[in-house]
Amino acid sequence: MVQCKKCKLFVSLTKDDVIKCKGSCDSVYHKKCLSNVKEFQRTQLCESCHKSEISPKTQVPKINVDIEKASAETLLAEVNKKLEIIYQTQKKIDDLTEAVDFYAEQYQMMLNFKEAAEKKMTALENRNKYLKKCNDSLEERIMFLEQREVEKNIEIACLDESEKEDTKKIVEIVAQKLNLNIGNIENANRVGREKKGEGRPRPIVVTLRTKQARDEWLKQRKVLVYNKEILGNSNGKRVYINENLPKNTRQLLWNAKKMLKDVYKHIWPQNLKVLAKKDDNSKIRWIRSDADINNMCFNTDNSSV
Repeated sequence: MVQCKKCKLFVSLTKDDVIKCKGSCDSVYHKKCLSNVKEFQRTQLCESCHKSEISPKTQVPKINVDIEKASAETLLAEVNKKLEIIYQTQKKIDDLTEAVDFYAEQYQMMLNFKEAAEKKMTALENRNKYLKKCNDSLEERIMFLEQREVEKNIEIACLDESEKEDTKKIVEIVAQKLNLNIGNIENANRVGREKKGEGRPRPIVVTLRTKQARDEWLKQRKVLVYNKEILGNSNGKRVYINENLPKNTRQLLWNAKKMLKDVYKHIWPQNLKVLAKKDDNSKIRWIRSDADINNMCFNTDNSSV
């Protein structure tokens, strides 16, 4: 490859803006890189060769002929042989120079393309980091809003469902069984899609007036209450009081129980968080994301509550 001696960029000798020194250095320059283009064109020497007074040297093949014995025809034939050698050599040099010029130009184009591609990749990487931060921020915002929406709610599970039931009245009966103030009940509704034939009742989501009332309900979750005590039927199954988890937290809890069931003995929700313990004597771990679950699968230490 041929480079401009001044700027070090690869050049093509076929370009009009390129000048080659005829001196011993045989260097190549862009015209714009020379301080005195006219002087260079006049002498065909670069500053270095000009100062050293090195002039171009041309080597001509020697003609080995005995002048005293040779005739004019013999001398002319020998000269023609040498000229043919010179011609063939010059042709090969021209072909080689053309090939070098072509590949030098292509190489310079590749370098320019590589530089442009690296700039684009850097810009895309920076944009990707920015978008990831935006996405993480939006996820945190969504989780915060979901938690705000359910922070006064509790969920009653496994309570038998009937077609014409008064859900709020039933919840008031549950509150009386748990010695809780029915005046704190603001609303109560069955949630989820009704699945006929499965015999599994939909949970009731109860909206209370304050977070304090919600905490009082959750404190009574260990009190045993049965369907037959509330509805007056023959069903002896227990009714459960649970936290009303946001969708993301509920999914995280399900993933944690699925992935960590062989490693962690206790996995449960508390105050809209997913917590876990390896055994009764270990620290409580707060599971914030699926990444925490993956780390805990490999026994990597996680933040404790």
